[in-house]
Amino acid sequence: MAKSELHRDYILEMENELQEFEMKAAATHKRMQMLVYPSMFAFFVLSIFGFFLIFSLTSDVNRMADTIAHMSGSLDNNMSSISGDMNQMSVKMDSLVDSTNSMSSNLTNMTQNTDEMVTSIGGMRTATYDMAASTNNMQRDMWSMNKNISTPLSFMNNFLPWKNSQSMPFPGSRAPLPQSYFAYPAEQPVSNYQQDIPMPVPVSPAGSSYQVQPALFQQSMSNDQGPARINSPYLAMPAISMN
Repeated sequence: MAKSELHRDYILEMENELQEFEMKAAATHKRMQMLVYPSMFAFFVLSIFGFFLIFSLTSDVNRMADTIAHMSGSLDNNMSSISGDMNQMSVKMDSLVDSTNSMSSNLTNMTQNTDEMVTSIGGMRTATYDMAASTNNMQRDMWSMNKNISTPLSFMNNFLPWKNSQSMPFPGSRAPLPQSYFAYPAEQPVSNYQQDIPMPVPVSPAGSSYQVQPALFQQSMSNDQGPARINSPYLAMPAISMN
């Protein structure tokens, strides 16, 4: 009897333990379901999102590859055009260099011609000054000759009704020579200059407001050394006083 009771108690105890284990297993199963199912759902969602990202990345890479291929073709065409333009530019630059060299040669010739023109103009100016001085001397000589001739024939003038008894000194040139004739008042005639008449004295004519020309300088043209200034005799109008 005692053995049967012990056996029954043991069975009841085992049943209770099995029930507790079953309850614990059910609770553990529920907890696992609450963890695994949401995790699987999240993994599924993340897998779909990852697939979408990979698909988008693949599409973008494909479009980028197409764009690069198009750019490569355009770049090839543009590089060909640029190469042609650069060749034309190189040809034009060569022509420009030739033109510049020609212009440089022409400018050199123009400079030489300009120097020759300056030299010629200087000679022309000197010749003009000489002509002015010669004309002034001719005027003085004509006036002196007129006075010299009219003096012995003045008695005939008294018999004429249009006689003129006035005797004025030589007034000098009404157009004075250029200022350059006054630039070198200290110049003297050359020592080896030969002349037939004595040197006149540079004195202004009486009663005249015009000044005499102190000196005359000539320039001679030389093809080798250019223009050279040499001294000429001291030219001046003498003072003439008519009483």
